[in-house]
Amino acid sequence: MIRSLYAPRPNPYYLLAPDYRRNSAGIRVMHMLCDVLNRSGYEAFIVANVLNPELMTPPLTNQMIALHKQQGLEPIVVYPEVTSGNPLGGDVVVRYLLNTPGFLAGGKNYGEDDIMFAFTKGLLLPGMPEEHVMFLQPIDLNVFTLPEDPARRIPGKICYYQGRTGSGIDKDSLPADAVEITGSYPDTWEGLVEIFQTSEFFYSSATTALSAEAALCGCIGVVIPGKGAPLNFSSEETGNYGVAWGTSSQEIERARQTLPLLRESLEKQEVAFWKALDLFIETTQNAALTSRKAKLERGVAKRLEARDQAARQLQAAPAIAQGHVPNIGVVVLDLQGHNDLLARTLNSLAACAGGAVSTVPLIVSNASPGRSGAHGLKPGDNCVEAINQLVRESACDWLVVVHAGEEFTAAGLLMTSLQLAQMGEYRAVYADEVVRVGHNSFEAALRPDFNLDLLLSYPAGFSRHWLLRRDTWQEMGGFADDCQDAFELQFILRLIESGGVEGLGHISEPLLISDAVPAQDLAEERGVIAQHLQQRGYDHAQVNAPQPGHYQIDYGHAQTPRVSIVILLDGQLPQAQLCMDSLLENTTYSHFEVLLLDRGNQDSAMVDWLSGIEQLGVAQLQVLRYEAEASPIAIRNHACNQASGDYLLFLDSTVGVVGKDWLQQLLNHAMRPEVGCVGAKLLGGDGRIRHAGLVLGLGAAVGDPFLNGPDEPGYMQRLQVDQDCSAVAEQCVMVRRELFVAAGGFDETMASWAPTDLCLKLSQAGYMNVWTPRVRLFIGDPQVSAANADQDDLMYQRWLAVLAQDPAYNKNLSLAAGGAFKLADSAWSLPLSIAGASAPKILAHPARGAVDGQSRLIQPFNALRSEGLIDGAVVRDLMSVAELARFAPDSVVLQRHVEGAQIEAMRRMKVFSQAFKVYELDRYLPDTPMPGFNRENHGPQVLDALRQGLGFMDRLVVASDMLAEVFEGFNPDVQILKTRLDPQPWIGLSSKRQAGDKPRVGLSARGARPDDLELIADVIKALANDVHWVLIGHCPTHLRAFVHEVHTDVDAGYAARLASLNLDFALAPLQNTLLNRCRSHERLLEFGALGIPVIGSDLEPHRGDLPVTLVKDGAAPWMDAIRSHMADLDAAQRLGDSLQQCVRSRWLLDGLHLKTWRDIWLPA
Repeated sequence: MIRSLYAPRPNPYYLLAPDYRRNSAGIRVMHMLCDVLNRSGYEAFIVANVLNPELMTPPLTNQMIALHKQQGLEPIVVYPEVTSGNPLGGDVVVRYLLNTPGFLAGGKNYGEDDIMFAFTKGLLLPGMPEEHVMFLQPIDLNVFTLPEDPARRIPGKICYYQGRTGSGIDKDSLPADAVEITGSYPDTWEGLVEIFQTSEFFYSSATTALSAEAALCGCIGVVIPGKGAPLNFSSEETGNYGVAWGTSSQEIERARQTLPLLRESLEKQEVAFWKALDLFIETTQNAALTSRKAKLERGVAKRLEARDQAARQLQAAPAIAQGHVPNIGVVVLDLQGHNDLLARTLNSLAACAGGAVSTVPLIVSNASPGRSGAHGLKPGDNCVEAINQLVRESACDWLVVVHAGEEFTAAGLLMTSLQLAQMGEYRAVYADEVVRVGHNSFEAALRPDFNLDLLLSYPAGFSRHWLLRRDTWQEMGGFADDCQDAFELQFILRLIESGGVEGLGHISEPLLISDAVPAQDLAEERGVIAQHLQQRGYDHAQVNAPQPGHYQIDYGHAQTPRVSIVILLDGQLPQAQLCMDSLLENTTYSHFEVLLLDRGNQDSAMVDWLSGIEQLGVAQLQVLRYEAEASPIAIRNHACNQASGDYLLFLDSTVGVVGKDWLQQLLNHAMRPEVGCVGAKLLGGDGRIRHAGLVLGLGAAVGDPFLNGPDEPGYMQRLQVDQDCSAVAEQCVMVRRELFVAAGGFDETMASWAPTDLCLKLSQAGYMNVWTPRVRLFIGDPQVSAANADQDDLMYQRWLAVLAQDPAYNKNLSLAAGGAFKLADSAWSLPLSIAGASAPKILAHPARGAVDGQSRLIQPFNALRSEGLIDGAVVRDLMSVAELARFAPDSVVLQRHVEGAQIEAMRRMKVFSQAFKVYELDRYLPDTPMPGFNRENHGPQVLDALRQGLGFMDRLVVASDMLAEVFEGFNPDVQILKTRLDPQPWIGLSSKRQAGDKPRVGLSARGARPDDLELIADVIKALANDVHWVLIGHCPTHLRAFVHEVHTDVDAGYAARLASLNLDFALAPLQNTLLNRCRSHERLLEFGALGIPVIGSDLEPHRGDLPVTLVKDGAAPWMDAIRSHMADLDAAQRLGDSLQQCVRSRWLLDGLHLKTWRDIWLPA
């Protein structure tokens, strides 16, 4: 494994494991794997409630999941073989086979792409690579040792283990003093060692690490083959040293003779493990990298498909075409005569036709396609003349030029048509695109709003496929037929010359799917740009192409204005010296001065250095002294009053200058009359990006989109070309002095946001801020004070509207920290309102977890949206202030958000969002394990957090009367909305009755606390021979021998799984706790939907109009109720029928009940 200081960050591991127990080797292995991954320098987290404090096994929290998501990391999820399905929802899934799949539990619903590793060679499944064996030796060789005194061993003494079933060895055949080892006895390793060191034989009816542990203590292990031990799967790793497989005298003698070899064998396996771990890491990390790329491609394709399907449904809505439907002339250029590509484009148009979409194909082809509205080209014909002729003869309102093979998206064309109908003042608009990068792979090309410098620097990415108003096109004489390679760019630049940038719009929807355009240096493009610059008064401008299709414009300014370079010094002498040395050595532009601002530096070396500069007496270098208490903003403002330059350059003292013409390049843009601030590309010592323009609303108020990323082309080449941006980094900002003064300088009240605030003020005044990669500066670690919550709030208060909609970004790109230039979660969702419906927009934030949030948030939301009663989105993580403002919901519904960062987000939601805010509470959270709270004081902490958070909400909605009573006074508007059952998963399901020899009785531990089953533990044991117990969820170890079926991992397809159990009746025990008293009746609804009668504890969740049998606490009442049902199963069936009828008639989530749910999420 090669280590590198600049290697990319590896992806984290999430391990799902049972609670730690020393007496289970398999469980120990999962926890130890998490530990060794962390010790190997990787991030690994475990999902378990009980941990071993001696191992490095940090628990996986919601905050960590959210952080990894923000950072764009791909979690690698590791499951033991007993886990079915994919409960953590990972895209990279590893199955660690610690036993034969399905032997203990689970072993179902593995994914086709799951990565398989086996604990031993004997567990390799067909098709698995032989090297995918990772034997993590689970036995502590320091604990399991031979006795110091061999005489302690008692000849003939036997200890034995019956396995999980509690049977398999005939106890009557064993000596009376034989010691039984169970899951709970002995309860320490030391006690276990004591038994092994004094026994001669250990008998086991199961394959277990106990046999090897016994052998290490000198006790011969004897495994009795059978149901509990069908396979000797570790012989390759342990050699079966010291362990007999069967009871033959020869096998036992072999085990006795090989006892001394086992320790040496396991020590060798410990050494070999690390090589296997390296392969495990390499395999899984490579899979994560591949998955991240594939996920992006799948994400684009999946969203496109969903959008187009939704668009076709919306197009059929009667209200969709009530307004004016613009007629779009689609000019299709088929210059190579590819009829198949032409057909692809025309078919995509035909699939979009109808409703609010009206198009007319205008075909220019050299293959004479023979269609009406087509223009055939002969060799030497001018295609632009043909386009002009077709458009003049057409009756279209708008026109767009595409090439054969490019496809329209149904949703993009629909949204574009609807928006064009409302763009009365616009002369030309452009949309976003999807780029085809392979046969079936796609990337989103999401453009910013009109960006002049980006257009001129990279026309290949921003001048194609504009929609032009035909009247405007006609007035301007159509396309210029003397530049066939750049006629679209030339027309757009003429629009700018005639009317500025007014009337040029952007539709943030992917309109077309097209192939990637190869970058090429086109003489016509450069000529068109040069002509445009001359029209704007830049007579000496030059257009250079350092790379094909990437243009750098030298505006040819004749003046050489004076520049005042302002550098604040606040310690960091070595960096400051490097800054000055590199600046003076590498700056060829001579008309500048440097103002060194001494902020009360007391370091003697710094004082001497500054004094030396002063003593030089060079007018070009000035030192200005300030008090240490003065704010950096005030110091810079004052210094600007002392500066003599026409232009100000605020430079960080850790910047190193490398290019000779860096100052000229900054002035090249700053001297343009339309430009405000200018920034540069700043690189760290590792060559990675530190600053490359800022994105508003990214991560918080403002973020660095490419921070710590590689110095590569970037998204849509944006790290390589000049462009307009909303703000530039404060470490390098050039601005014309008169603009700085007119804007009032830096606003001290904005503190660390003052430079960004200046950029936004200039942008608001109509100036463009420009970022140029032509100026490459290196920067150390500047002393930048991060903005605090109050300062962020000031930014939101002043600039929220623009922070939410950065014109240099795109509304479909993520604003999450670490999510720059990635699709937002809510991207490309089509609003139902475009079909004429006035559906309120609701943003739902459900609790985390496979089940959490389904019945109370996700299912009602989906049902309401499918009925057209609401619009909006379901998003797991709370949105930032800017994200929320961008989404602009009418209502926000939150569920179980109580962590510190979530409470702060709720506070800001109250301050900065006009949305109606609803908090959904379905259980008593102080008694529910919540991440982020100390176990010792969990309840009071959660209660305090709830009290604070609910104060920011407009309404509290609870699932039960008891919850309403408990939380009275926490919010002025507390409303009760009892849980209803979504009918969709339960339609058509039925459960067989009396399907077994004994009554099949269900025990639901799903979502319950472990102590609830303890309420009837004695009953379960007493009736184990009379009923067939079927448990849903986790089974306590001490009850496992009495429960006949255990069904875990039932969340996926839960309704169908429950129906398939064919229960005669079910038990719903609840301890009398506040948590249980506050629960909803959802469990009763689920059993009732299938007609399964229920016996339940006589507590609030079970009281009401649902006909169930209620019992008091105690074994006797439970036994009486159960035996009553057993005695007359037909009568029990009638009770189930009554319960089913009640659920179907009163408790389904449909009709008026659905509207009630919507109304409670909205203001009165």
